Amino acid sequence: MKSKAGRRIAAAAAASALGLAVSATVSAQARAVNASAASGTFTGNRQYAYYGYVKVQAVVANGEVSDIRILEYPNDNGRSHYINSVALPYLIQETVGGNTWKVDLVSGATFTSMAYVKSLQAALRQAGL
Repeated sequence: MKSKAGRRIAAAAAASALGLAVSATVSAQARAVNASAASGTFTGNRQYAYYGYVKVQAVVANGEVSDIRILEYPNDNGRSHYINSVALPYLIQETVGGNTWKVDLVSGATFTSMAYVKSLQAALRQAGL
């Protein structure tokens, strides 16, 4: 036989689990409603990346990121051009594959990666994602 304290703890745990399950379901439904409405091309803000600026455009179809276009990136010298020719395709692939702005920064292209993420966040915010 459980004590009063044991029953209260068990009841609180059950209520908490139920509350978490309900809130997770509600937020998943809210994301689905927002995602199904979002379609179009959304342009992020121009972000400073120390060696130049980064500006991205997100193509969204039915709430999913289907493509990222790089409108501006540091490429005024050979080194910047090389670094970004390696880093940006990786960032794009991670964004489209994961349908998120939460991507790993690319070592050696930290400034560009951070500017990419900030510009992408602005674009996806416009899309409601």
